[in-house]
Amino acid sequence: MSTALDFGAALAAAKREARKQRAANPPPPPPTAAVAVPPPLPAAPPTIRYAAEFVDEREARALATVLRRLDGWAPLPRRRLLSVGGTPHPDGAWTEPLPPCLRALARRAAAFFPDGRLPDQALVNEYVEGSGIAAHGDGPLYEPCAVIVSLESSARLDFFADGNERVSSVLLRPRSVVAFADAAYLSLKHGIAAARADTVDDRVRNGAAAGCAVGDVVARAPSRLSVTFRRLK
Repeated sequence: MSTALDFGAALAAAKREARKQRAANPPPPPPTAAVAVPPPLPAAPPTIRYAAEFVDEREARALATVLRRLDGWAPLPRRRLLSVGGTPHPDGAWTEPLPPCLRALARRAAAFFPDGRLPDQALVNEYVEGSGIAAHGDGPLYEPCAVIVSLESSARLDFFADGNERVSSVLLRPRSVVAFADAAYLSLKHGIAAARADTVDDRVRNGAAAGCAVGDVVARAPSRLSVTFRRLK
């Protein structure tokens, strides 16, 4: 009982301090440099967007190197996870600034959020070859928008309706970005199959943008690194 009360008191104090800090140091406005936000993918559920070459090769390599050196990685079966920018909790998030290495990328990712405000939370996933992540939803502790930047390796991101029916897929190329919001975030699950290569079929909605065609088999690299930006409620 005392532990729960202590956590609640500490969380409330942290939230008060965070509000004071935000009032004293308001976040910078969204970047004025134009970020080309593509239209929703044709034949996909609304609000799924994809763009190739969101970061250049040099930036992707440099960012991957820095991210791998950060403290706080959590080992998971066949992947590891780094959560930065705060921890969600039903009683309120425990917030902290994004690490400096992710702030420029977060400013660009902000263009994909409905109101253009900066994301304040990021998950960095590093997958070993052949691994994936089960179909899941991101839950109610975040605003209904996710922006995923793939730094290394291709992989097919699948979207599922009720009953685990795969309704759409997006082939994620290295250095690309995919964003999904609103109904695509709230009503669909998403996941990546465990595989060493991905088959492009007629449910892959971004073939032209990803430079692939139905029937192609796209091999994955030995490791895959991605950054998912979201905003805590």
